[in-house]
Amino acid sequence: MDDWGGGGRGGYRGRGTSRGFGGGGGRYNDNYYGGRGGRGGGGYYDGGGSGGFYDGGRGGGRSGRGGYVDSYQGGGYQGGGGYDDGGYQGGNYRGGGGRFNDGGSRRGFRGGRTWQNPGQKRQQQQYNANPPPNLALLKTIQAHSGAVTCLSYDQATNALFTGSKDGKIKQWDCNSGQIVHEESLNGQVDAILFIQGFLFVAYVKGSDPRNQDGIINFYNTAAGKTQMIPGHRGHINQMLAFNNLLFSCGQDCSIRVWGMEGEAFVCKHILDKDKGGHTHPIYAFEIINGFLVSGDSSGCLKIWDSNTGMCAQTLPNAHAGIISSILQYGSNILTGSADGSMKVWELLSPPVPTAVVKAEPIDSYFGDDGAGRGGGRYRSGGSPNSILTMDGSPDNKGESILAVSTLHNGVNVFNVDQSMALLGTLPGVDLSRAITNVPGAAIIVGDDNGQVHIYSWSG
Repeated sequence: MDDWGGGGRGGYRGRGTSRGFGGGGGRYNDNYYGGRGGRGGGGYYDGGGSGGFYDGGRGGGRSGRGGYVDSYQGGGYQGGGGYDDGGYQGGNYRGGGGRFNDGGSRRGFRGGRTWQNPGQKRQQQQYNANPPPNLALLKTIQAHSGAVTCLSYDQATNALFTGSKDGKIKQWDCNSGQIVHEESLNGQVDAILFIQGFLFVAYVKGSDPRNQDGIINFYNTAAGKTQMIPGHRGHINQMLAFNNLLFSCGQDCSIRVWGMEGEAFVCKHILDKDKGGHTHPIYAFEIINGFLVSGDSSGCLKIWDSNTGMCAQTLPNAHAGIISSILQYGSNILTGSADGSMKVWELLSPPVPTAVVKAEPIDSYFGDDGAGRGGGRYRSGGSPNSILTMDGSPDNKGESILAVSTLHNGVNVFNVDQSMALLGTLPGVDLSRAITNVPGAAIIVGDDNGQVHIYSWSG
């Protein structure tokens, strides 16, 4: 099959930095405590006293993901056939442009670090409800009338895209802080990916939750052309782009690999149970060292071989609940779950024919320590403090920072380079399914009240 490997060479996903995190999250059904969203590569900043958005030191764009409708019964997707007025036009993007295969830096960072946090250190931490030092709330924007489900940032145009359960996608100019464009899909926006002048929007068409089609709208903003890409059944939980290919995963338990033929996208491969794949809805995936790593609603983690397109390794009980996030930190994979735990998996070097990661995690956090630090605190009713999303990025000093959004504790911020030291809790956020970063400058959070919160690193 077409090789999606190459360790970040070419395609979309060249990394702009040399260490720390890479990767994305997933999301999960609102049946499981509110769903979760994705994130983009940059965000807002109030620089220069202009009241606008951040305009410097930005990372590249990346995938965004949203959350399922409540019990798959959000309704609304009447007719849902694309943006009003025929979609975005090239002029809306302040230069748009770029070739589809132009590479492009993806925000975040990953590289040669190893996990240096022995398990016994976990018990030394206490829950800290104070705001993290040097990270202040800069402003809060009422961006949507429904929960913010996904964010995607574009470095070239300095634009932020937000998607919501209110069925709208909005483009924000990060220089002026104003809405540049707003469209309605008449149904929940599940995922957004904007990169190199190309916009991908995933949504569900059909009002009957038992008979819905997952659709990706593709917009070539430079040429002013659009395409509707059908293929999935039900919600599309995440998209990512790598080595000139688009990947999507969803409720139908499949991963689809899309490539361009001429100016149109076509489905090149379907990675499903016939190739050793998932038998439950897939909520998170990521390309790591040329392997595709995916997690589903049963807590099963799978690793795919880019040369054969077959599943190379299965960890059937990686978690006891939905795998909602997958990140890379150096030679390790971090997985967050609705069971309330984050686990650390070590990549084998080199991989062997039947294994890419060690069969058992080398560390585990939050799930049973009772500290309530971003996971693991159980209410009297017994519900775990589910991890809704995780996002990793450097702070203003280049340290590896991990933001973890949970069901009961809001968004907690950790310094991974300092043995997962808990820095504190972001103020003003109750439930978040979408987090993104301006590496070294800001953390952006979208919440279930439709608000976008901007936190700035300082000092």
